Formats: sequence, structure tokens, C-alpha cells
Amino acid sequence: MNHPTVFTLILNYNGWRDTVECLESVQRLNYPNYRIVVIDNGSSDGSMDKIKAWAAGELPVESKFFTYDPSTKPVHWIEYDRATAEADGLPELEAEIEALPPNRRMVLIQTGANLGYAGGNNVGIRYALKRGANYVWILNNDTVAQPDALLEMVRLAESNKQVGIVGAKILYYDQPRLIQAAGGMWVSRWQGMSYHYGRFEDASYWINAFEPEYVSGASMLIRILASDAESDYFMEESFFLYWEEADWQQRLKKKGKRLLYAPNAIVYHKESSSVGSKTPKQEFFYTRNAIYFARLHFPWTIPTISIVHLLRAVKRALRGEWQRGIGILKGIAAGLTYNASSWRKQPGVGSNGSKDYRGQTSVPRR
Repeated sequence: MNHPTVFTLILNYNGWRDTVECLESVQRLNYPNYRIVVIDNGSSDGSMDKIKAWAAGELPVESKFFTYDPSTKPVHWIEYDRATAEADGLPELEAEIEALPPNRRMVLIQTGANLGYAGGNNVGIRYALKRGANYVWILNNDTVAQPDALLEMVRLAESNKQVGIVGAKILYYDQPRLIQAAGGMWVSRWQGMSYHYGRFEDASYWINAFEPEYVSGASMLIRILASDAESDYFMEESFFLYWEEADWQQRLKKKGKRLLYAPNAIVYHKESSSVGSKTPKQEFFYTRNAIYFARLHFPWTIPTISIVHLLRAVKRALRGEWQRGIGILKGIAAGLTYNASSWRKQPGVGSNGSKDYRGQTSVPRR
């Protein structure tokens, strides 16, 4: 098999502890042609200094999945701001790392602000496109990848030129014998809810490749083709949080791209294996974007989706979770009236002029 160039994008926001463990696992990949790119989304916890300390060999990493190996340090890094990265970087800096082994070089990009999941990853994607990537691997910072994860995904992608995105088998970090997502999720169009394939099932199940409705955002390998429009490779940033990868992949599928699940590509994800509670802010974004997603792709289901989420709000209220219920109600109202272009022009202000949560939230684990 040929080994096309893969740019591995890891988005960090105030999560350097997770990020360095993820980076340490990426260093162990057995794929011979990858590049590591860390995008920092305006962290305020000194993340970049910690990541640089890890690269220098000054910050050992503990993990249940591997033993720290100091011989893989130092990792030579170069650093860009957002504008420089999106403009193709600097030739003199790129030359410094060009001849180094994949696991001994790294690009750091500072976006300067919390751009959300879509916005931060889009910065990395623009850089990768400028640098001639054949594939982009979007990997959550709170994951640990097995050494052959990337090789397995590329092998499956290369087997069929129609494949646009490949997902991995996502296992729970804390309970690695349980599946969190077999490659991706499916969307109930009449409920406006998404569900993981294989959730809580034994890791020995879901051993065959198949086409999920969409690939989990924790690990997405995206094929880059020169014949495609560059805009095809960017997520809609106005979602900010939740549903952005579903919208993006829905658009790609309409252009004939196939999505596949690579059962032998294993990635461990630090999402709790118990059903965690969303904060009011997360409830707002999840609900608003579910309705907005439906407006974009299957608007005839909006009445039933609105009712389903209204019932969710009632359920929260009956449990005494008033703030979460209010977050859902605000999300319903915003989803029905949402104007993306207007909203992008006024960060922190909804299309109807009312304050929403955009400028106040961080990007939680997905």
C-alpha cells in the first residue's frame, strides 16, 4: 500500500493533560507518513507551555495504555499564529522539520480565541490543505490511539476512491472493553436526536466495516482530493458546538462521498461511560443546533423535533433541573429563528437580538 500524507489535527482548549497523553500515543503510530498539528483554541491554562515541555522531554506522561518512552524526545516544534498557518506557514520553519521522523516533529498553531470545535479544526484544515495533505485526521485531544489505528483507517480509505471519511472503533477510556461508538452515529430525523452505533456493547462486537450515517467527531479521517472544492472540507462554524460534523458529512454525502467504519482502528475516548448530564449551555447548543440541522436538511420534521425537545425540557423540570430545562427552551426558540449569517456577525448575540451562550462556553469533551 502507498502511504499518502496524513495531517493529524489535535484541538486543545485548556486541556493539556489530555493532549500530551494523546500526543504520546500518536508518537507510537506505525504509519510512516503523518504530521502532527496541535491547534490551541485560546487556552488560558498555560497549555502551550506544557505541550512544549512535553516535546522537550520535561513532562513525562502516565497512561494505562502505554509506558512513557523518553527516547522519543525531544520533539522539534514550530509555531504559527492563525493568519500565518492559514497562509501556508513559513518555508524557513517548515524546512527545519521536513527531514525529521513523523513522531519527532510537530506544528503548533495558536488561534488566539475559542473558535469552537468547527472553527478551531478549520484552522488546522486550512493549513493542511495549503501544505498538500492527502488526508486529514481530526482526533480529539482526550483520546488515546492504538499504534495501528491510522494505518487501518488509511488502508480502508485507499480501498475505494469514493470514500470521503473513515471512522474508528471508539472505546471507553475508563472501560476499554466497552464500545462508545462503532465508527459513528445515526440520526433520528423525527426526533432531532443522535445515537451511537454499538454504545455499551462489548468491544469484540462490530467487527465488520459498514457505512454509518455519520462518523463520530472524536476520530475522523478525511480524504483530500484536488478535484473537490476547497469549501467542501470546512465545517460550518456557526454551529460552534454540536451537530457541526453531522451537517458537514451530510453535505459531503450529497456530493457522492461515502462514509466508512474501520473496525480494526481502535481509539479510546475519555467520555464517561455513564450518561452524563449536560450543562444548561450544552443543552442550549445541542437543542438549537438539532433544530437548525433539521432546517438545513429535512425541514418537514421540525414540528415533531420541536415537540420532542419540549418534552425533554418538561422532563428536566420535573426532575428539578430547571436551568437545564430553560437551556432547552432557549435552544428551541433559537433553533426556530436562527440566522447563521446574522449570528456570525454578532458573536454572543442571537439572530433575534437576545443574548445566547456563545461567548461564555468552552468546548466540552465530545
